[in-house]
Order: sequence, then structure tokens, then C-alpha cells
Amino acid sequence: MHGWRACILALAVWALAGGASAHALRHEVRVGEAVVVSLHFTDGEPFAFERYELFRGKGTEPVQSGLTDAQGRLVLLPGAAGAAEGWRLRAFSVDGHGIDTALAFALHDNAAPAPPPAEPGWARVALGAGLILGLGALAKRLLRSRRA
Repeated sequence: MHGWRACILALAVWALAGGASAHALRHEVRVGEAVVVSLHFTDGEPFAFERYELFRGKGTEPVQSGLTDAQGRLVLLPGAAGAAEGWRLRAFSVDGHGIDTALAFALHDNAAPAPPPAEPGWARVALGAGLILGLGALAKRLLRSRRA
């Protein structure tokens, strides 16, 4: 009898403490001021999966680097101060094609941030309650079958 109670109690504590979602990966989507730069060759072919570096103002260390996506795009989130400083983009492929240029753009203050995603706390509580009730019913049935 004590073994079942300990098992039920352990499962309930695990579920309510977040053990069920301990390895969950969350994400956040924010809608705001972003600059999307598209790079392509003169024939229209995208400059896809090629390295780039972004420099702020006259800086010599890149503040962002990476690979363009399949359409040859990269995304820059400059912030209000970053637009005034200016940016420089360097992008080069292995075969020598590339660009080293200043970026000019103006930011517009008309985008509102998206609301944060809802926390799935109710799901953990429902899971814990379901486990407790289900295991309790199972234990009760097992005890009745032993007595009969």
C-alpha cells in the first residue's frame, strides 16, 4: 500500500514541478523594426548560403556575421541609434564574388511588438491532476481486485 502511495506522490510532484516539460524549447516572436537585405547576382540568382559580416559605423569588428538564407537574405535589427551610425556590409563567396558597401535605410516607428506567448502552465497542472486521478483510480481498482 505504501509503495503505491509513494509512486503516486512522486509522479504528482514530478508533473507539477515541471518535469514533463523540463526539456521543452520555447521561442519568442517579436514584430518590430528589422531591415532585410537581399543579395543576388546580376542574373537574378540568389547569393544563397554565403558568408556575410555587418559592421556598425566605422567599426573594424563585425557586430553580426553568418550565412545568407536560401533566397540570399540577411536580417539586421539596428535599433534607433544604429540607423544613425550607419552600417557596412561585406559578403563574399568562395569563388570570389562579393560586395563591400555601406547600407542606407530609415527606420519607421509604426510596428507594435507582438504579445508574448501564453505560458503553458495550465497544461502542467492538468497533466498533474490527470496523473493523480488516473493513478488513484488504478490503485483503488487493484486494491478492490485483491480483496475480492
